[in-house]
Amino acid sequence: MQLESIPHEKGVYILTLRVESLISLSLAIGFIVLEPGLYAYVGSARGVGGLRSRIEHHLSKDKKRLWWHIDYLTSRPDVSVTCIIYVLTYMDLEKALADELCKANCWSPAVKGFGSSDKKSFSHLFKCICNTTTCINEALDIVKNLHRELEVGIIWLEHLINS
Repeated sequence: MQLESIPHEKGVYILTLRVESLISLSLAIGFIVLEPGLYAYVGSARGVGGLRSRIEHHLSKDKKRLWWHIDYLTSRPDVSVTCIIYVLTYMDLEKALADELCKANCWSPAVKGFGSSDKKSFSHLFKCICNTTTCINEALDIVKNLHRELEVGIIWLEHLINS
């Protein structure tokens, strides 16, 4: 994947993550256990550096400090990012995107409160309960539908990484 192709603009994103082994974590939201499988994480990049900086941070295994819940997953050797879907927008669509994944057929909320400390979403981490292709296509469709509903010129793009 070429990080240089990801813009520095503000936006929201969905990362799909492959969890290779059972994971147990103690976080501020409680003790969590994740089974192996495909997960989706919804986040936003509204600060300096935009999408590229935030996604680059998530892809880095060597983090100096674990800032967000997702850092506790993406820093692990048994977790890999397989797909990135992002939306260029100045609008805060993180909650809307997470709420749509909550209602999706192929995604199930994985951990209550994960990644949503600053939002009123149930969760920003979801487990794929269908096959990988169907789950990724459904996430992409959710982004496309959000684009159509808002009619604000949002641009969506997809980058696949060794899925």
